[in-house]
Amino acid sequence: MPAMPSWKARIPAGLAVALACATPGGSPVVVDAGADFGAYQTFDFVPVPAQAGAALAPTLTYYGIDGVLARNLGTVGLVRAVGGTPDLLFAYFAGGSPVDTEAWGYSVGAGATISVSDVSASSLVVDAVDARTRKLVWRGVAQGALAGAGSADPAVRQMLAFWPARSRY
Repeated sequence: MPAMPSWKARIPAGLAVALACATPGGSPVVVDAGADFGAYQTFDFVPVPAQAGAALAPTLTYYGIDGVLARNLGTVGLVRAVGGTPDLLFAYFAGGSPVDTEAWGYSVGAGATISVSDVSASSLVVDAVDARTRKLVWRGVAQGALAGAGSADPAVRQMLAFWPARSRY
């Protein structure tokens, strides 16, 4: 049996690793076992912190990640909140480096930093945060989403195939 990737060892005890890395290509999916995914109806994006903006803009804007996620989140029954308070907030970043979630305005439990350095830089890491509690409830990795033009949509679709409330749609 292969060794557990180090990022999994740093997931707070309050979160469960769902599907035991059963996603295609070994993409991890983390789920808060206590979250009611059927109750989530709307979403928006976490504002990008100023200190992260310069690093994110060239790569993630190029791939149009806001649009890719917004389109694909509709396939799991989520609608972007317009002028209201969303149920979920989504944050996203390229793999390959640590992320300070406190700077993004949410927490993951015991610590503020989750290392995604074991996830390749061509992968897109997507966090779903409960907007009311500001706690991480789901993390998916779209492997290869940042590998080249046209790679984001299929990688995000594949990642969202494992969205916890997917069976309703």
